[in-house]
Amino acid sequence: MNRARRPLTAELVCITLLLTSCIKPNTFDPYANPGRQELDRLQQIVNQRPDLETVQQQLANLDATIRAVIAKAKYSQQTVFSHLKIDNPTNGCKQPFTRSIGRQEESDHFLGRPAATQEQWLQIVTDLAPVFKAAGFRPNNSAPGDPPLPLGSANDSQIRDDGTLIDLVNGDAHSPLAYSYDTGCHLPAAWRTAPPPPNMRPPNDPDVHYPYLYGSPGGRSRDAY
Repeated sequence: MNRARRPLTAELVCITLLLTSCIKPNTFDPYANPGRQELDRLQQIVNQRPDLETVQQQLANLDATIRAVIAKAKYSQQTVFSHLKIDNPTNGCKQPFTRSIGRQEESDHFLGRPAATQEQWLQIVTDLAPVFKAAGFRPNNSAPGDPPLPLGSANDSQIRDDGTLIDLVNGDAHSPLAYSYDTGCHLPAAWRTAPPPPNMRPPNDPDVHYPYLYGSPGGRSRDAY
């Protein structure tokens, strides 16, 4: 009987070792700390992106163009444009960069009621297509791995390699045209030469400094919450 149990015990040990070697800290809880190695990988992505101020200026210029194109599309005289104010956190970024050192800002939401007609919408997205391409954007309106939706689809949202997002969606009889943008997670320029302001540093790691890594050349020493 003991001989029969030994192979089974050995198999269980092997399976346990195999599973534990593959399981990541956030396998069962996507919001758990993924570990220092993964946090360094994410931080290096943020470090390599343009400064936050550069992206903000690019989006401000692009915002003016987008609004002008929407206004030019022979939009109904009955259309009412409004803004939905968005409050941005003083520091921090969205998933997967919630534990990274950086900042992320979302614009106010621009709403047009009633939504554009199909003809007006097609004119808007056709005029904006070369503008988005010149600014480095690509369509972000389909599931990962699927081709983008055809031009003229109600969702004409865009994404750029540095994490910058543009949400541009036409509504219908019951919902407005909606437009907003998001900078993605970036470092303010000053954070590359000096630490963030005290109230924007991790509360358990007040001595953080660029490049904000756990590994060499360093910058972080305490595990992120």
